[in-house]
Amino acid sequence: FGLFTAQFSHFDATTLKITLPDFHNLSLRYHQFSQAVINGDVNRITNSKDAIAVLTSYKSYVDQYEKFIQHPLVKLRVTHHDTKISNVLFENRNNHANDKAICVIDLDTVMPGYFMSDVGDMCRTCLCNVSEEESNLDILTVDQLKWEAIKKGYLQHMEAELSQFELDHFFFAGQFMIYMQALRFLTDHLNKDFYYGAKYEGQNFVRALNQIRLLECYNALTH
Repeated sequence: FGLFTAQFSHFDATTLKITLPDFHNLSLRYHQFSQAVINGDVNRITNSKDAIAVLTSYKSYVDQYEKFIQHPLVKLRVTHHDTKISNVLFENRNNHANDKAICVIDLDTVMPGYFMSDVGDMCRTCLCNVSEEESNLDILTVDQLKWEAIKKGYLQHMEAELSQFELDHFFFAGQFMIYMQALRFLTDHLNKDFYYGAKYEGQNFVRALNQIRLLECYNALTH
C-alpha cells in the first residue's frame, strides 16, 4: 500500500473523483455520534452509557485530527482507503509463508486522502488476533511485531514522501482509524442499526466494544 501511494507521488490527487464523500472524516463521525446520543433509541442510549462515556473521553483525537488536516505540511495523496489484507493480490507459492504480494486490488475506494487513512486501516484490520465480530474481549490482543512490520513496510516506500509532521503522526493513524470505527459502530447501534444492519440484536454494540478494546490494546504498543 505504501508503494501504491508512492507511485502516484507526482500525480494530482485532487483530480480523482471522490467516490465516498467524508468517508474518513473523523469530525463528521463524531458529530453523528453526538447526535445519536441525543436522538437515538432511548433504551440503547441508557444501556450504552459506559461505552458512550469512553468514546467521549477520547474526543481529543478529533481535535488532533482537525489540526492534522489543516497543517500546511500535510498533503492530499492518492489513497486506497480500504487497506485490509484481502485487498492485496498474492502469488501463491504453495507455501503461504513465502507468498509474494503482487499488487493492490479493489480500487473503487481510491480517491484523494491522507496517509493516515491507509496506515490506520492496516493497523485496525491487521494487528488484532480476532475479527471485529469477536465478543469475548478477554482474548483480544494486538501484535507488536506486526505493528513494526506495518511501519517498516509502509515507510520503505513512503518515508521520503512524508513530511516530518506527518511522520510524527504515524502512530496516531491507528488511533484515528480504530476510534472512528468504534464511533461508527456505536452510532449505528444507537440509531437502531440503520447503516450497517445487524444479524442479531446488539451486533453493532458488540462491534463497538470490540473496537474500544482494540484501541486500548493498540495504545499499549511500544512505538
